[in-house]
This record gives sequence, C-alpha cells and structure tokens, in this order.
Amino acid sequence: MTQFTARTAQHFLAIKAARELKKEIEQAGMENLKLLAENNVSIVGTYLNGCSPKRKAEIKRDLTALLAMGVTSDMILEEVARQMPDLAPIMAGREAYKKSELQNLEGFLKQA
Repeated sequence: MTQFTARTAQHFLAIKAARELKKEIEQAGMENLKLLAENNVSIVGTYLNGCSPKRKAEIKRDLTALLAMGVTSDMILEEVARQMPDLAPIMAGREAYKKSELQNLEGFLKQA
C-alpha cells in the first residue's frame, strides 16, 4: 500500500470513528460535557464507567483495531472537533485536560 493510500485510509477511518463518537456525545448533551470539562472531570472516564462490560469490550476492540491501522487518538479528537464546532472551544487552550483524557483512553486500552 502506498503512503498516500495508507494516509487516506487512516483519514477515512478517523472520520468514521469521529462520527460514532459524535453520536455518543450528542446523547450525553453538550452542556453536560462542558460542565464536566470545566470541572476537570474526565469525560472519557465518566463515559466508560457508565458502559456495560459488553460495550466496553466493543469499544476496546474497535479502538485497538484503529490504533493497529495507524489512526491515533489525536486524529479522532481533531476530527470530532471539526465535525462539532461547539466542542472546539472546550478543547482549545486545555492541553493538560486533553492530554489527561488521552491518557485515560490509553489506560483503558491497556486494561486486561
């Protein structure tokens, strides 16, 4: 596979993953997410703690597959911000919060 084809596939997969994440975000409500972020409460952790074991296994499987294909968590978050302009201000200027959320996600993926 050429580099261009690989990058295109990664971009497509990031868009698809962001679309799925967007659905979850819309269910939770943007105002609720803003409150969590403003109070430095992990959105990722809150969501994952509320999921059933079956849903957690599905999420882990899907994210592991994406990571294996070269799609990074950053790529997905950037695409979510592009698809949801209301979310961009929450993420902007909060690098420490964003970094902690990515670490929470990576920690979830490393769990047995």
